[in-house]
Amino acid sequence: MKIVIIGGVAGGLSAASQIKREDHAAHVVVLEKSGDVSYAACGMPYNLFYKDKPVEDLYALSLDDIRKGRGIDYRLHHEAVAINPALKEVTVVNHELSREYREGYDFLVYATGNKASRLSLPGFDDDTVFSFKTLEDTRLVKNIIYEKAPANALLIGSGYTNLELVDVLYNMKVTPVILEKSATILPSFAEEIRAKVLEKLEQKGIALHTNVEIIEKNGAVVRTASGDFEAGMVVVSIGVKPNTTLFSASGGELGVAGAVKVDRYLRTNLPDVFAAGDCAEHYIRQLGRNGYMPLGPVANKQGRLVGSNIVNSNAMKEFYGIDQTAVFKFFDLTVATTGLSERQLREAGTNYVKTYVDTPTRGAFPGGGTMRVLLLCEKGTGLLLGGQMIGQDVVAKRLDVLATGIYKHMTVFELAELDLSYSPLYSPVWDPILIAANKAIKDV
Repeated sequence: MKIVIIGGVAGGLSAASQIKREDHAAHVVVLEKSGDVSYAACGMPYNLFYKDKPVEDLYALSLDDIRKGRGIDYRLHHEAVAINPALKEVTVVNHELSREYREGYDFLVYATGNKASRLSLPGFDDDTVFSFKTLEDTRLVKNIIYEKAPANALLIGSGYTNLELVDVLYNMKVTPVILEKSATILPSFAEEIRAKVLEKLEQKGIALHTNVEIIEKNGAVVRTASGDFEAGMVVVSIGVKPNTTLFSASGGELGVAGAVKVDRYLRTNLPDVFAAGDCAEHYIRQLGRNGYMPLGPVANKQGRLVGSNIVNSNAMKEFYGIDQTAVFKFFDLTVATTGLSERQLREAGTNYVKTYVDTPTRGAFPGGGTMRVLLLCEKGTGLLLGGQMIGQDVVAKRLDVLATGIYKHMTVFELAELDLSYSPLYSPVWDPILIAANKAIKDV
């Protein structure tokens, strides 16, 4: 059996590894357009701190480990340029040798990830504008920081990536300025969580400009309808788009947000072609339908399932889906969410209750902080629908308790009865989750 995988990062390498794990005799070819093997993209902002720490430290595995250790035919600088589903063949360009060839397959995995949305405005194609989407972007940003020492940086867009960069650049003495086209930031978060992020920006003296319409970039100046901004470098992070051009050109069907349309087994409409990761749709369990939330853990899970389903084509398993869990760091704060957002609940016409509490993270022990826990639950039944947190100290792992509760369809009545661990070193007598759950019970 021969499997060709287009894209060798999270979803692609996970699929390849699972196939070889279950079928040692399978011939697995991975076509990776770039010169980098699979890497941990979420670590890219923090690599900037270390001048002499190579970005290659973010590799998940070395090329030698992939090829020799796992027996995968992993080809760097090999770009798939066409798919012929009828002949079950991929046209490939080897950029190192400037040679084109065709590669046949029994099964194909499309795992091309996504690409950064760009500003198609005058001046945004020069060498001081970055997207910060790939390891190559990280190399370029790192070079400009350490070689040119810019005094400030203009960050266009206020999503997770740019907010993490705000934190990093500020601590590297590069003054960040944020330009956001929308009226506010973090639209999937509740106002009560967003307010704490805005408070932190104000506390640090970081300028945030919303409702900004950008006109052009002229040298070091970015012109907008709200005025001109000068910057030593510009990072554009205004969202991502599934990388599906090759797939759709081959007759592939697209779905939510222009991602590859997949069924619960991650099959596409093309025969013997699967898709995984940031280029594909993601099944959202609470909504009972596909959505699009490109994150590394999802890509890895989908890739692993694709690999298993290819080997076990007569006993395939469904992708169990996601609960939209995410977290990011913002200075001394951790910002986290799981389950449905208020916007999704309103769109679904759900009668819900919102409860939040502010509480210490530890008992009578130094080193703790404070956090805000926000719960969204169904009116009457108390079914936990969503949860969001922001604060210091241990936040992410508490958020994971809520993610588990949502997965198991728990109510706030059940949440309040959880036997969570206690020691003043780790929590108050009443854990913040229990405090929030007991308050929600009163509101339900």
